[in-house]
Amino acid sequence: MGISSFHSHIIGADRPVGKHLTRLLAEQNLIYRGVSIESTERPHLQSSARPVYILTPSLLNPRDIEASRFWLQRAKDEDALVIFVSTLAVYKARSGETNETITPDQDNELAHCFTELEALAQQNPQHIILRVGQLFSLESEDFAGKVLNHIRTTPDLALDMQKLFQPTPVDDVASVIVAILRQVNCSDNLWGTYHFTGVEATSSYGFAEALLSEASQYEDLSSACLTTQEGGMMPDVWTPVSDQTHLFYTFGIKKKPWRQGLARLIKSYYRADKTEAEA
Repeated sequence: MGISSFHSHIIGADRPVGKHLTRLLAEQNLIYRGVSIESTERPHLQSSARPVYILTPSLLNPRDIEASRFWLQRAKDEDALVIFVSTLAVYKARSGETNETITPDQDNELAHCFTELEALAQQNPQHIILRVGQLFSLESEDFAGKVLNHIRTTPDLALDMQKLFQPTPVDDVASVIVAILRQVNCSDNLWGTYHFTGVEATSSYGFAEALLSEASQYEDLSSACLTTQEGGMMPDVWTPVSDQTHLFYTFGIKKKPWRQGLARLIKSYYRADKTEAEA
């Protein structure tokens, strides 16, 4: 049974991953319905195919947690397939270990909430939980957007260089979800929990440096001065380094370099700005 056998309901079509996912499904002429994650509207599509609820909450919007509880319960009541985009923020790295072994984070409120949401998703036997790394989309509230907005107004920016994370472009996450949809009903052994991140761990400083290099091709940021400082700027929600071999061995989905994704999203960001200015 392929992707055409599903009704894809994008719950969170107004969130960064959801926006790219709806665009990708439309480009591939695949049937879907997109709704806001805060909506309580019952989504309907004119088809007899089985529904799959794809939840794409934002870590930076606290209201998405309660909304996700609502949609996961609805999916259970309707016996819908579930793909839930979670976060590696449910884990923390053990300090002092070079390979950054990760353990459940019991002290972080956000981690606790997403652990509960994952448990709700797991109540449906046919579920995929996709824990993703440090998402970026160039939207104002995420780390990439904050760095860019900061250096535009205050060129001097001190960033952390100690804690490592794996930047993860939102459009790559959307591509992974489509790849999963195309295979997920081929075997009963595919359901479960997977990790996906961008290739190559970096620090906040390393990411900001790459961002500045790409953005400087489109606007004058020559006055920007990045420095390193213990306790300097870093993502509001930190995600540890993780392994995604399970995703590769199960679905054949290869790792994607985040630097290529950064260049792609930067180009799209400035193209959109130019289009709006000309309109």
